[in-house]
Amino acid sequence: MLRPATPGDRPQLIALALAEDAAWSGAPAVSAEEAGELIDPFGRGVVLDRDGRLAGHAACGEGGEAILLVDPADDPGPALEALVAWLGERGHHEVVTYARDTRRIAWLEANGFTHRHSAFDLQRGIDPPPPPAVWPSGVAVARYRPGEDDDAVHALIYVDAAWGEVPGHTQRSLESWRSMVTPDYRGWVARRDERPVGWVAGRVFSDGRGWLKQIAVARCARRLGLGRALMLHSLADLRSSGAASFGLGVRADNENALGLYRDAGFEVEREWREYARPTPIGPPAGGAA
Repeated sequence: MLRPATPGDRPQLIALALAEDAAWSGAPAVSAEEAGELIDPFGRGVVLDRDGRLAGHAACGEGGEAILLVDPADDPGPALEALVAWLGERGHHEVVTYARDTRRIAWLEANGFTHRHSAFDLQRGIDPPPPPAVWPSGVAVARYRPGEDDDAVHALIYVDAAWGEVPGHTQRSLESWRSMVTPDYRGWVARRDERPVGWVAGRVFSDGRGWLKQIAVARCARRLGLGRALMLHSLADLRSSGAASFGLGVRADNENALGLYRDAGFEVEREWREYARPTPIGPPAGGAA
């Protein structure tokens, strides 16, 4: 049965996310800590409870994002039918899947969904060490100061850098962005003439995986090599903090970013696909005729 998810479901949801990744990613296992960070930004949503075993999960997040998990040991059809319907009732008509999950893809295509775009998790070892960052003239970098820098960095990311206009990026409120940059993250702010023009944040998970969460460059400071400098600076910082490998996520159609990361030695580790179907015309369920 479908029921509202509760805080007590979190361990089983993490286990469900890890089971999906083991079944469909074709990549080395990630930590429970990293899986938890995948599910935490979304609302609690619902779970498909089968006699105390969580067989599925769906939840909605800010900016139109949604998550859908299904136990890979089960026939996915019944769970997908219930969870996709729940998302659709809330205006979400997109579903993300591993590219290797052929059963989910077959179900989606049979139910009117089409492939819209792909996204990659990229991976790089720590050796050879990334080259040192070379900063554009007049740019200085300093550690991010939580609380003190929040408003300026948020404006840099979502206004000056137009983050939400980039394929695969989500527009976030100040509160939502603050919750995303937890104390585990190490942020750096690049300034020119005392004004923020660049931002990067990364962290090291418990298994040694260094994750680059976010890079943003103001439109007025692009084509100067600042994005590359921010990336290399963060990688060096994560390496000195104990990272044993590096990872990051990028949309496949974000060609500029993908080229930058490949040039730095990153390779595709996982592929995700987003499927969508046409939005129904008319009032939502329960609305006025």
